[in-house]
Amino acid sequence: MTEQPPEALFRRWVHVREEDDADVRVYRPADRPLPPARGRDGIEFRPDGTFIDYLPGPTDAPTRAPGQWRTDAADRLRLTGPAGRGSTVFHLVAVDDNTLRLRPLGGEQPPS
Repeated sequence: MTEQPPEALFRRWVHVREEDDADVRVYRPADRPLPPARGRDGIEFRPDGTFIDYLPGPTDAPTRAPGQWRTDAADRLRLTGPAGRGSTVFHLVAVDDNTLRLRPLGGEQPPS
């Protein structure tokens, strides 16, 4: 049985590298003020099992790469890139209205 992640996950998040801790990636909501930085990546999770990977483009404007997510366990997210390419598993360390913390656990390369 696939478990649904917490409702707070379902929004657009921006990776705040300067807050990363060891092997944990820290994300903040895209609609909140962030320190200035060039080329921030991000991710948006949707309840229907899709996600959008936002990658810095040539002018720092984000490019969009869609994919699918599913839960492998209550605290595990598997992300698969477009057309089934690239898959990686993340430990959902924490998520609330202000912060998303993900730890890559392995698998293939993250979708891009």
